[in-house]
Parts: sequence; structure tokens; C-alpha cells
Amino acid sequence: MASNRQEHVEYAQPTSFTERVTVASACAAGLNLSIPTLIDAMDNAADRLYNGWPERLYVLSPEGVVAYQGGKGPYGFDPEALAQFLRDTSSATEG
Repeated sequence: MASNRQEHVEYAQPTSFTERVTVASACAAGLNLSIPTLIDAMDNAADRLYNGWPERLYVLSPEGVVAYQGGKGPYGFDPEALAQFLRDTSSATEG
């Protein structure tokens, strides 16, 4: 995407898990994520299971139930909507 080129966030497709970790770490840092970031294996099993391509945010309950499913990226990729969901969920469980 043009915006990725402008923001210098272009990466070659990883060919090893180590490369995938490097790219994911750079993305998490660039987005200032403070939540755990999980990285799919090279067989993309989680991607196939959750339809995560090209990018999507999910929250799973401790029981493995999808509690939040963000829109498909890049245009539906909305970290602020996820943050609001987390704030709302946290408020609901505290009160």
C-alpha cells in the first residue's frame, strides 16, 4: 500500500519463524502495543482458523471464545476500537 511505503513499514514476506518474529516485533513496537502479541506458525493455522488476513484484531476469553472480532484490515484494522472494547469490558467486570 502507498501509505506503508510513505511510513516505511514495508517488509519482505518472512521465510522462517525467526523472520516472522522480527517483523511482528517491529509492528507491535510501531503500533505501541502493550498487550501480548502472538505470532502464527509458518503453516498459518491461526490465520486460517480466524480469517485474520490481511490483518484483524481478536480478543479471546480464557475459555477460547471470541469476545471481540475487529474488522478486516487494512481499513477495518482499528486498534482504538479494540482499546475501547477492553476499557468497556474492564469497567463492566469491575462494577
